[in-house]
Amino acid sequence: MQFGKILALGLVLALGGCASFTQDEVAPVTLPSMASYANKPNVYVDFDFYQGEPKSASAVEMPQARDMLKPQLQTVLKDSGLFGRVTFDQFEKQPGDYSLRLKMYNHPPNGGQLVLAFISGLSMTIIPAYATDQYTMSLETLDQQGQPLSTASNHDAVGTWMGIWFLPLAFNTPKAAVTDTFTRQVNALLKEWADSNRPKYSGI
Repeated sequence: MQFGKILALGLVLALGGCASFTQDEVAPVTLPSMASYANKPNVYVDFDFYQGEPKSASAVEMPQARDMLKPQLQTVLKDSGLFGRVTFDQFEKQPGDYSLRLKMYNHPPNGGQLVLAFISGLSMTIIPAYATDQYTMSLETLDQQGQPLSTASNHDAVGTWMGIWFLPLAFNTPKAAVTDTFTRQVNALLKEWADSNRPKYSGI
């Protein structure tokens, strides 16, 4: 069943044009400047991408999607200026480091969206189809002993029109839309994290 859905969506993208647009549920934020602090928390980041409902046991890990977004996550974390040292390798984690568990779930609002995409593919994309990808992101903080400290989450979505009529809007690619949504979601969680963890910064 899952392979059939992926094949149908791939057929649509191969045969026709598509244009993706972010829903902008999470607004861009300005991160607080920590440039004046000499000591910043060091963190180990555990990042995973899932397809399925958030926290569902049936959600499936998507390593390819995670690896595609990981370079953007590294850039966002570096540009934030919130941390002293950031590592994604558990073996590089040092005593005193905090752990950040970042999870992103991709889940459709209902089962009918991909059926419409399949119809669009069979009609050589003459019949336009619209699909919505929901993205729920959570950030859990663990202390140096691995004990949970806090959890925050947010939600956004990307809508994609598929069909030959959308070839002129091909620059609105799914990759660009997802990257934009992903960046805004991460920054929003980082701002919330910094606002509630200021005692971890010092100038000494």
